[in-house]
Amino acid sequence: MGLGFELSEAMTGSYHRFDDPMKDGVLRVTLRLGVDGLRRFARERRIEADGVIVAEGLAENGGAGRTVHGAITWKLLDENRVPYALTFEGDDGKTYHLRGQRDFFLYNAIGSLTTMAASLYDDQEREIGRAVLAFEPRMEIPALVRSFRPRLRVWSFGRRKKKK
Repeated sequence: MGLGFELSEAMTGSYHRFDDPMKDGVLRVTLRLGVDGLRRFARERRIEADGVIVAEGLAENGGAGRTVHGAITWKLLDENRVPYALTFEGDDGKTYHLRGQRDFFLYNAIGSLTTMAASLYDDQEREIGRAVLAFEPRMEIPALVRSFRPRLRVWSFGRRKKKK
């Protein structure tokens, strides 16, 4: 058996591309986060992430957004940061990456953990833009708590015999 959990989070902000730095675009990310196995999580501190990204002019899909997947690494206790590494397909069919992190500063605990600075990369791993996303604590923390669900996974080792 493996015990885990899942929850949801949403961030909204803006980004700019280096080829048009004076134009800001809206960026929204909604993620479903999941951990299968608390022992593995304690060792690797990795949280799987799947969801939807809407990046104005890059990944809109008619307003529905594009599927995004990746991982979050929980390094809050030893490195005071929570890195994100997400991958999605743009409206042009190319692969893009959003990489960023939330940093923890004791003097601004809430503000620092609710803001994520990030960079956008193309399929050649070239940085093409920068973003700032925010997690509104008064709205998102209650939603985050309500979305929390424990997971219990039962592992089977072998096949069951059919009854005759």
